[in-house]
Amino acid sequence: MSVVVPRLRVTGHYAGVVSRAAGALLDVGIVLGSFTAGLAGFDLLTRTLIGGALADDRTGPGWTVALAVWAFLYVYLSLAIAGRTPGKGIVGLRVVKADGATLSAGRALLRTLVFPLSGLVAGLGFALALVQREHRALHDLIAGTAVVYDWGGRVAELPGPLSEFLARRAGAEYAARPSSSAD
Repeated sequence: MSVVVPRLRVTGHYAGVVSRAAGALLDVGIVLGSFTAGLAGFDLLTRTLIGGALADDRTGPGWTVALAVWAFLYVYLSLAIAGRTPGKGIVGLRVVKADGATLSAGRALLRTLVFPLSGLVAGLGFALALVQREHRALHDLIAGTAVVYDWGGRVAELPGPLSEFLARRAGAEYAARPSSSAD
């Protein structure tokens, strides 16, 4: 029989900067990929049905506005419906109200609208997440939101070795329990 330190649960704890950045990078890839695929599909459809291209030059301001509208809809609708974007869902994150309550559609709209403010002045609004105790960026502070770990029906836990390391470092005393093959 060996002594096993129980795994620390992180569900509901504030998400770290690395997790948030990974979710954001996934979202950027999904937005750009889906916009490009949608545009290519629509272009193929217009060429097939009416014999003409949608547009030969796709670098104009109209396409930039279309991409911005697509990104806005992607983020807002994802947050309003599920409380997370697909990128955040892959990483195991959820956006909640600052008090931990479920995000409302109105608060999701506010968060989405003020998000660009975090990128102003060389991204200092995002840098707040590095120094702020709850890892909340400027758009989170303005909208009254927070990003937390949440894997849905499965509890998010730290890996066993990391839990043991943190327990030793904190000097915490855990009740010993026999190890089982189910762990």
